[in-house]
Amino acid sequence: MKQADLISGVFWLGLGAMCSYWSVSYEVGSLTRPGPGLLPLILGILLIVLSLVLLGKSWKENVGKRRVLSIDFSVGWERVWSTVLILMLATFSFERIGYLLTVFLLIVFLMLDKDLKSVKQAILTAILTTAGVHTVFVRLLGQPFPRGLLRF
Repeated sequence: MKQADLISGVFWLGLGAMCSYWSVSYEVGSLTRPGPGLLPLILGILLIVLSLVLLGKSWKENVGKRRVLSIDFSVGWERVWSTVLILMLATFSFERIGYLLTVFLLIVFLMLDKDLKSVKQAILTAILTTAGVHTVFVRLLGQPFPRGLLRF
């Protein structure tokens, strides 16, 4: 079993179980009259099913192979901490500088942090993503987002 598949499968299984368990503390309701706990319950069950598919697939691929699993947690922590730092900065600047600028910078920095070769591609992706989400939520659905510095 691949180390990454095992770790991610167990992680998503646990997250799905926690999400499902947490969702029943709210009223679940029914499909015709959903309560606030229905969506987390459905997402939790979906996470559990998909993680079991991942674990089953990787187990099936390695049925005859006997390998000792060694987990090396020292690999890649710099990127983990840089991603956490970028997300924390985005969280604290969301209200101050607004949705558009925060999400634009968030996408650019996250893409550049992942060693993307093209700065143009990062900027284009950030523009398209930010504009798309802004169009759907603010223009079409009428949901207010923090305006911040740009005021639109």
